[in-house]
Amino acid sequence: MDGVLCDFVHSSLALHNRIDLLDDWPLGERRIPQVLGISKSSFWAKVDEMGHEFWSQMPPFDWTQDLVSLVEEHAPYTILSSPSLNANCPTGKINWLRNHIHGSFRDYLFGHQKHFCAKPDVVLIDDTDYNIDSFREHGGRAILFPQPWNANHAISDRLGYVKSELAKFNAELLAQT
Repeated sequence: MDGVLCDFVHSSLALHNRIDLLDDWPLGERRIPQVLGISKSSFWAKVDEMGHEFWSQMPPFDWTQDLVSLVEEHAPYTILSSPSLNANCPTGKINWLRNHIHGSFRDYLFGHQKHFCAKPDVVLIDDTDYNIDSFREHGGRAILFPQPWNANHAISDRLGYVKSELAKFNAELLAQT
């Protein structure tokens, strides 16, 4: 969800009055507090102050609806998202999903261990290198969604890349049957 469908990084930087950092993001760097030059606790304290509104008001990316449509063409889907430690986070994320996917959207799972969903015919699309590696290690297929903070930062055609990877997975699954 965050970093693939909605812009957590932009929202975080705006909250800390450092939107300027987007222009010179250190490629491959995932740790926002480090880029901001503050502690993790200071970073999350400011996010937590906002309550569920921080999560529900994150802007969708320009490609969000196209990505959802692309995934819907291939298979049913569930959105996996790692919540913060604050209890307001899941509520805000649910509100975001209902506002930007559709009002009655209920196909989501919240938790840090995304690899619990890994199976040979399940594909994870995620912006975090660690989640991708873990999902693959546990038997799932995975697509690292290109973002400046991950190993696929040089890929500019995000949707084209996802479409190509999904087509490869579909061809592999068809060949196995």
